[in-house]
Amino acid sequence: RKAEIDLIAKDGETLVFIEVKTRSTDLFGKPEEAISPRKERLLTDAAAAYMEQINHEWAVRFDVISIIYR
Repeated sequence: RKAEIDLIAKDGETLVFIEVKTRSTDLFGKPEEAISPRKERLLTDAAAAYMEQINHEWAVRFDVISIIYR
């Protein structure tokens, strides 16, 4: 399955996986509400694959950046 992580950062000893959601309006809900359970699973799988690739063994966190531009 195809999954992508928008940003990966480090906050102290925590590896942070960041999903960015952008919309031009909140007429149909907030951008972060567009993250479905399926998308969460894809992000988790992609993060796990990345952590395995870099031999990561410390704390992780998932963040969302929600942008509404007008």
